[in-house]
Amino acid sequence: MLDKGRCIMTNNIKQERRYRRTEALILNGLTTLLQQKSIKEITVRELADLVDINRSTFYLHYTDIYDLLEKTEQRLLQQLLDAVNQNWTLPETPKNFFAFLEQAFTILSENAQLCSALIGPNGDIAFLRNIEKMIREKGVQTLRSFAPRELREQDLQYAISFALAGCMGLIEHWLKNGCPETPTHMAELTLVLLREGTTSIGVPELAPHALH
Repeated sequence: MLDKGRCIMTNNIKQERRYRRTEALILNGLTTLLQQKSIKEITVRELADLVDINRSTFYLHYTDIYDLLEKTEQRLLQQLLDAVNQNWTLPETPKNFFAFLEQAFTILSENAQLCSALIGPNGDIAFLRNIEKMIREKGVQTLRSFAPRELREQDLQYAISFALAGCMGLIEHWLKNGCPETPTHMAELTLVLLREGTTSIGVPELAPHALH
């Protein structure tokens, strides 16, 4: 009985590994094809042939190419949301904001080719918009908690729009150039650049030297 149970467990482990390997192949195939053409031009047959799997195997994982794209984006967004919830907490400090930035850049770096494809000319603009929405919601809370009471709500919204546009531009440039700098360096640089824009409206410094 014990041997039978061990055999079942071993088979389950093998199946799980096989499943993950196939997932990785499909994801790599999607990344490669998005660098060449738009999502509406990609077919299941083309992707399956590229990564050398049967179409029936693909359909065990996803219903179609759009399902693959949606679930891939959801996984990345969930990782970023987890980074927000784990590190970007109130009361806000430069240290925990830096921890969020460093973890976010690490996630992007670990998925650099995929993220670059998603934000590229053949990618999905909704992916970037969802990242922006996530950061905006938390950013407004953070700035509101630090900003002087006399600061107009509309000016606060302008400030977060300004900061968000800069952050997204920085991320795009970094990804498109192959992530030459480390996530730590990019987190520190982001803090420095944000400091210049937020201190002018009365928000305390969010500078690297404040991390310690």
